[in-house]
Amino acid sequence: MRITIKKALISGIILLQFVTLTTLLLSSYISNQRSFNAHAHKLMIDYADNIIDNSKRFLDTAEATTLLTSELLRSDVLSINRPDDLSLYFFQQLKQSPHISGIYFANTNGTFVHVQREQGFKEPLFSRKLITFDTKLTTFDTNNALNSSHLYTHDNNFAQLSVKTIINESYDPRDRIWFNKALDNDALSWTDPYVFFSSRKPGITSSMPVYNKNKQLIGVIGVDVSLATISSFFDNLDLGEHSTAFVTNRLGEIIAYPDQKIIQDTANESLRFPRINEINNPIALTAWQALQEKTQLFSTGDTATAVTFDFDNNTYHGLFKEFTHHKWPWIIAIYMPEKFFLSDLIDNQKLNILFGLVISIIACLTSFFFINHITDSLRKIKIIAENIRCGQFIKTNIAESTFVELQQTQYAFNNMIDSLIASRKENEQLHLMLEKTNAETITRLGLAAEYKNDSSPNHIRRVSRYCEVIGLNMGMSKDKAKELRAAAKLHDIGKIGIPEQILSKPAALTMQELVMMKTAPVIGAKILQDAESATLKLAHDIALTLHEHWDGNGYPNQLQYHDIPLSARIVAVVDTFDTMIHPRCYKKAIPIEIAINKIRELSGSKFDPSVIAAFDSCLMDILNIYKQLSPSVEIHQLPRRCQ
Repeated sequence: MRITIKKALISGIILLQFVTLTTLLLSSYISNQRSFNAHAHKLMIDYADNIIDNSKRFLDTAEATTLLTSELLRSDVLSINRPDDLSLYFFQQLKQSPHISGIYFANTNGTFVHVQREQGFKEPLFSRKLITFDTKLTTFDTNNALNSSHLYTHDNNFAQLSVKTIINESYDPRDRIWFNKALDNDALSWTDPYVFFSSRKPGITSSMPVYNKNKQLIGVIGVDVSLATISSFFDNLDLGEHSTAFVTNRLGEIIAYPDQKIIQDTANESLRFPRINEINNPIALTAWQALQEKTQLFSTGDTATAVTFDFDNNTYHGLFKEFTHHKWPWIIAIYMPEKFFLSDLIDNQKLNILFGLVISIIACLTSFFFINHITDSLRKIKIIAENIRCGQFIKTNIAESTFVELQQTQYAFNNMIDSLIASRKENEQLHLMLEKTNAETITRLGLAAEYKNDSSPNHIRRVSRYCEVIGLNMGMSKDKAKELRAAAKLHDIGKIGIPEQILSKPAALTMQELVMMKTAPVIGAKILQDAESATLKLAHDIALTLHEHWDGNGYPNQLQYHDIPLSARIVAVVDTFDTMIHPRCYKKAIPIEIAINKIRELSGSKFDPSVIAAFDSCLMDILNIYKQLSPSVEIHQLPRRCQ
């Protein structure tokens, strides 16, 4: 008996709805599930708020230090002209604020004082960098002469331990992002996370322009906060096993992470922060992917989004909460395994769900036969469709099916394949016919110009073959070289518009006749203009620029160098060569060896040197073509190495 897919699906949906509604009506399931979500959400909100508050405290300290130092510099209590006093003040600020990793000031001339923390063997060390520029030069002159650059090492009491002179100092503070961002905003500004130049550690900088009492800019103050400071705070969170908290941005780049080495190593290596899929934490990656499925992320005005996901047969709860301050557009991410805080509730829930599972299994077994049969048939149809999409018209064997629609669809696909095969054969024949017709038409047009020009027999055939050989030698694809071969046949099409008495004149042309002769490229271009075919467009460019010279002394537009299309540069060489070695009404043919030398002499003036090099490389092939298409050629006319 055959039934329709519609009836089968309706029966299955009714059965599934019955099972689902029966399970959902279990009050314990509903109440426990709500309790799970509420408890997990509140716990992670508390963790996130704790992280944000502590991070904000670190960053507010940096802002306060920036503002204080700016005011001291403005009032001339501190000055870069007294670098030792300024360095000592920076050291005191670092001792007072352990969350700050470095503090520095650069004036508009590029003079720079920088003090930062270093890792000592027994106790913390401090490094101080002093760069001075020639202050007599113009403000913001990027060519200021570097006077000196020194790197000092100090102990925990700021006693100097060592000094090193930097010979080739590449650092100019005025080129750094913290300097320019402060000037652009003309206010206290925070940079996006980046890698510090000196320590090669990731962090952010609070910077602010400093003006003197006359409101003149004297420089920019910067305070660094290492992201390791925020990352280290995660060590104090008791999140339990398989739980993690980290800070990211909306692009999924890790800003702070419990394992600080992951961020530091990746940042140093690639000068960017690692994405979630690069830190070898598949649970964090799964949590982030679950967040991406939340299409309304933070769009409802709420700053926190909760997610639930499964990994390695365990259910996890995650929370993503935005920093509320616009200066730091970051997201706090926390995830925990469900069993960390819900183990007792989960045990009770499992007992209640057991009854639902029994009913679900019965329903699944009942519908399995129908679903399996439908999916098998649909999979076969999908394979046929994929083969058609890939251009493989392969018919499938039609098996008896319980469902009428599926069997009819398979018949329809096979019939469609028969039609497509017939259509493809017809289209291939038409395409070959069109290609042959186009090629023949182009050849006939070229022969018409050759006939009027009184060229030697087979001139356009030889030139087109020469062009193809040189084009391949210069790196053209086979299709492009074939297209050049076809287009080159029309290189003299413009001579159709030149009076025959000029073309066939055996004596030298008068000035008026020479001017008329030089209109041939423009005439050829007009004949071929507005063509839609790629070959004719290429022929248009060749006809118009064939007589342009590499040094710009050609006509009609005095183009030079690479302004001349490569196709025209190639045709110009082989057209001149073939004309030299064949007689015309106004000249005799010259020996091939002499013609080759003359062509080489014109390299760099009339012809492109790279084309001449390719011409020399292909000389054997060119002379073979010459022998094939010049039946009257004598062997002794060829250079000895080509005989």
